[in-house]
Amino acid sequence: MTGRSGARPVLAGCRIIISAQARAAGASAAGNRSAGADELDRALGAAGADVMRVVTSRPVATPTGVLHRAVHRVGSGGADAVLFTASSASWIDAATRSGALEAHRRRAEAGRLLLVSDDEREARRLQDAGLNARYVERERPTGLVGCVVAHYGSGAGSVRTDAGSLEVRSGGVVLDGRFLPLSRGAADLIEALFLARGRVLSRRELGRELPGGERSGRAVEVAVARLRESLGGVDLVQTVVKRGYRLAVSEP
Repeated sequence: MTGRSGARPVLAGCRIIISAQARAAGASAAGNRSAGADELDRALGAAGADVMRVVTSRPVATPTGVLHRAVHRVGSGGADAVLFTASSASWIDAATRSGALEAHRRRAEAGRLLLVSDDEREARRLQDAGLNARYVERERPTGLVGCVVAHYGSGAGSVRTDAGSLEVRSGGVVLDGRFLPLSRGAADLIEALFLARGRVLSRRELGRELPGGERSGRAVEVAVARLRESLGGVDLVQTVVKRGYRLAVSEP
């Protein structure tokens, strides 16, 4: 599947996490995946997404390391969508325990995180947790794929900037229909600026968003310079003297 221009996969730069049910005791790893689940993985990959599967179960006293890392990744901007094909309870529990639930809410409200379930009850569970989640019918796996493709193919969550229409993804940006890959640090910076919607962010604020957190003002300056270079010199990140940086959001 390609984007509106036909020149790139519509999900280029998207990292999608599939929250799947834990396999039954005694079942083989291969038997854990149905043909439908395999089809879901293939279809998302064919559309350009980087797909990660996380096995979940009911809430436990301590979330698994894999689940904890996945929840943190989503809260910190390292994923663009979570598709729930199993219970969402353990995910919500892990996000609550780790303090990442509010970040989930903020990203979902800003259009930077798509949460979808193929079970109406689980979609309501996510909504009851304050998360902007969608429900799609479970008739076939392509229902989930179609929801994701339609969301990103339509440019949902984009903002108008002085350099054109901007969509932010965990692996880069789509600027006026052209995908530009970015490093993790650069993607973290543009994510923070995108969520600020034109508000000036200080070097200290941006320093918290870089890998490792609490980076120095000098480190932020270097990271911004590298981001601008990756963007090909496009004037998308503006310097506000003695204050910090802002995304060049156009006035409505």
